Amino acid sequence: MVATHVAFGAFCAVSAALILHLPAMMAVLLLAGGLAGSLLPDIDHPQSWLGRRIPFLSRPIAYLFGHRGITHSLLAVVGVFYASAACLHGWDVRLGHAMPMVLGLCVGYASHLVGDWLTPAGIPLLWPIRVRFRAPLMLLRPKMAEPIMTVLLWFGAGFLMSRAL
Repeated sequence: MVATHVAFGAFCAVSAALILHLPAMMAVLLLAGGLAGSLLPDIDHPQSWLGRRIPFLSRPIAYLFGHRGITHSLLAVVGVFYASAACLHGWDVRLGHAMPMVLGLCVGYASHLVGDWLTPAGIPLLWPIRVRFRAPLMLLRPKMAEPIMTVLLWFGAGFLMSRAL
């Protein structure tokens, strides 16, 4: 599913850049943030793509909150925004210049949540409230739906990017 999350993150980031009428360099920063953000929620799963690369973070988060816990909530999106803005400020990066990257992280993160919302397991969107939110129609049940969706999302992101140039 990493390919689907990354493709959807790219699609959403490019869409956001077009909606905001960002110049090319800012759009690239937003896209980079969107790609990174699309992988962040699965830091709570040690066997995920990101979890295998940074197990020293993934394992404690998985132990404390489990998979699809706090990292799959609106609280986490807000936390990512403030944490990334604070890090940039701490590194003396002007927030105005880096805001597209911060926005991209949040857009990519939210895109991951939407993708997981479309699965039968759903997500605890209002964590710590344990209610899981699921889409009324589970779009990702058939085995062929996800690869087709991934390809369509990449084509969609490419088409939107070509419209911006």
